[in-house]
Amino acid sequence: MCLMMNKIMNNNKLYDVLAQDGSSFLLKMKDEHVVYPGHFPGQPITPGVLTMQMVRDCVNLLLDKQLHYTTVKNCRFVAMVRPGDKLRLNLQTEVTGDSVVVKAVLAGADSEEDIRLQVDAELQ
Repeated sequence: MCLMMNKIMNNNKLYDVLAQDGSSFLLKMKDEHVVYPGHFPGQPITPGVLTMQMVRDCVNLLLDKQLHYTTVKNCRFVAMVRPGDKLRLNLQTEVTGDSVVVKAVLAGADSEEDIRLQVDAELQ
């Protein structure tokens, strides 16, 4: 396991990276996280900003960089991400100089049709 993956997994108790195949990541949401009791009590869901952070973390892992969002051109939260969910994140990246254009689709691990999030963004 590379150092960056260790860093992401050890510093992030929200999810685990179970596997990576090129630009496709298999993720498992943790059942327990400090944000869930308040978002929302009795019916926890992962806040959108943390879902976007997962996408950024995986782009950083893929490219071995420390990038941050500069532009989000399109972001569709299609369905909720809940504790315990197993997800597949597929990334398409285009590197131009210091910028990276990303198209990301987060879906249920067992069905590409179970889309949770679609993002078109630029990171630098």
